[in-house]
This record gives sequence, structure tokens and C-alpha cells, in this order.
Amino acid sequence: MDFEYRCLDPAGRNSTGIITAEGLAEARSLLRERSLTVVEMKAKTVSPVRKFTFGKKVKDADLYNMFRELSILLKSGIKIDRALEVLGASLSSAALKESVSSILKNIKAGKTIAQAFLDTGRFSLLTTTMIHAGESVGDIRSAFENIAEYQRFHIQFKGEIRNALTYPTFLIGASFFTIFVIFKFIIPRFFSIFGKNEVSLPVAAKVLYNVGNFLSLTNIYFLATAVVLVFVLMKMINARKVLSKAYSYLIYLPVIGTLILYLELSRFSYSMYSMLNSGIAFIEALRLSTGIIMDKRIRESIEPTINQIKEGKGIADVFSRIRLLPDLVPNMLRVGEESGNLKEIFFEIHHVFDERFKNTTKRALALVEPLVITFTGIIVGFIVISLILTVMSVGNIKL
Repeated sequence: MDFEYRCLDPAGRNSTGIITAEGLAEARSLLRERSLTVVEMKAKTVSPVRKFTFGKKVKDADLYNMFRELSILLKSGIKIDRALEVLGASLSSAALKESVSSILKNIKAGKTIAQAFLDTGRFSLLTTTMIHAGESVGDIRSAFENIAEYQRFHIQFKGEIRNALTYPTFLIGASFFTIFVIFKFIIPRFFSIFGKNEVSLPVAAKVLYNVGNFLSLTNIYFLATAVVLVFVLMKMINARKVLSKAYSYLIYLPVIGTLILYLELSRFSYSMYSMLNSGIAFIEALRLSTGIIMDKRIRESIEPTINQIKEGKGIADVFSRIRLLPDLVPNMLRVGEESGNLKEIFFEIHHVFDERFKNTTKRALALVEPLVITFTGIIVGFIVISLILTVMSVGNIKL
């Protein structure tokens, strides 16, 4: 923690600055060791500044490589400051290079490793807490290794979701492109032979004619501009908070709600395993792991367990009262409590829900292909029938 101070040196001159310490008493003690008399001291308050940037985002793969390299360098006997210097020279990400340079500077200034990482604003609370736990037990290498494994889990998880969505996304995109081409180029040319006399067209033909007119370049540019503006606004405001609020309503949908539950429980369980493996106390691990749950309903159902366990209630008993959780969770936690091996139990729970999420996703995506094909077929069929009706009614149309 940083403290702003105003002191008097042995010559009676004013001396101001900032000192890092665990608390106010330690800060005063450090200043007395410098032969300074404390006149005024207060904790430094830092207002978080939200930067509007597009190119500063760090990829998950870069974070994984960074922590993996740090664990390897420390394992080989290199000290943390030298390891950071070597790492900074090898990083390809400019944003991470800047962060590593700041971390190294803060460590040399006397800050703890965890505080140095936290001050950059680049790393999550979960990451800095795991570093703090490793630092407190004197095993920072294992902390970096656990963080790297956690990053690898996220990379694999996102990759699996991305791969599963690739084909359905392509199919939907191709269908919309086909329909757009039909309405934009084919239908206007077809109706151009009838001039501008829209009144005598069949009802179905009028619908096609008006939709084709709507898809003008002006309207397309307007929609594209609106999308860009929404993207910019999401960057300027707290987009994470807005998306989190919208995301919390999805759990009420039949299939999507089940997928979200499995996804959140898988991430929560892996987070618990990683932090317990890093030596973090169970209550602290539970508090931090609950904080990474995006769905408000799930998060708020687990949050009360923290105080209940603090009061001495059994972990399995507390989790068994959460109606949202499948019976598997409290049953396995009861086994972990009795065996004293909760860390491995959370890892097993992660595997179970990870597998359920993948299987449910595959079954859900298997339905997307026939639904998209059916939807596209209905639209194309409507277009064909409308064009046929128009041709058959050509005798009634006044050109």
C-alpha cells in the first residue's frame, strides 16, 4: 500500500514523497529508519482511469507465455528482477513490455511482487492474489506456474467454443448473404419490367418489392454506421457491466440457461482448484472464485456461502441448500470434506461440468444446421412463389 508523507529531515527541512508499506505503522517505522520525523501521513488514493484504446488489449496467449516463461526462469535459479529483464526483452506485445517494465521498476523501488503486478492495472485480482499467496509462502515460481495453467485452461475453453461455433456462424452468414443478394439484385431487376406501378402487384410481390427497396445502399450505410457507433459507445462506457446484465437474463432460457450453468460451474471449480493449489485459504479462494462468475443469479446464490462457512457450517451442507446447483456438487464436496482433499474434488467437478458443457453444446449446435437450412428454404420458397404469382398475374398488371 502506498502512503503520501511530509517529514522533517535532521536539518529541519521539509521532505515529501510516497512510501510503500503493509500498513501505517510500518510506513512510520521505515521513515524513522531514514532519520525522518513524520509530520503528516495518509494513504494514497488512486482514481481508476479508463483508457479508450483499441490496440492495448493483451491476448490470453501472450499472458500464458509470459507466466510460463517466468516460472521456467525462476525454476532455473534466476532471481525475479533478472527474470523480468530477460522476459521484457523477449516479449512481442508492446502493452506487456510496458507492464513488465513498470513491474520491474516497482520491485526495485521496494514494492512486493503482488503489489507491483496490481499497480499496472493489467492483471486480474485473481492473478495478483495467487502471486501474493505464492510470495507469502516463499514459492513464487509455483504461483506463476499455476497462473499459467489457469490461462491455458481459458485459452482451450475459448478455443473449443470458437471451433464449435465456426460452422454454424458460416452457415448463418452464407444464408443471410444469399438472401441479401436475391433481394438487392435479382428482385429489383425482375420488378423493373413492371415499371413503378406497385398497386396492381400481388400482396406477396409487394412485400418482396418493399424489402428490396429497403436494402438500398443508403440504409446499409446507415446500419453499418449504427453498428460502429454502438461499438464505440461500448468502448467508452462500462461495456462489461452492460453485457453482464444482459447475460444474466439468458439463464432463464431452456437450453442456453443449462449451458450457462455448466460453463459458470466449470470456471468456478477450476478457479477454486487453482487457488487452493496455490496455497490460498479456502474462504479467500471462495470469495475470489465467486467474483469471476458472470451470471448474477448464480453468483448471488453462492455468495452467502462465504459467511455461512465462516460461521463454522459444513461446506457440503451449505452448498446443498443452493437449489440452482445439481446434486453432484454437494455430494462430491462431502467426499472432499471427509477425505480432506477439496482441491482435487474441485478439479473433478470442473471436469464433469466441462464435459457436460461440451456435450450439450454439440447437441445444441447439431440443431442449428437443419434450422438454418429450413429457415433459408422457407424464405427462398416464398420468393419463388411470389415471383411465380407475379408472372401469372402479369395480365392484370398495368405496365
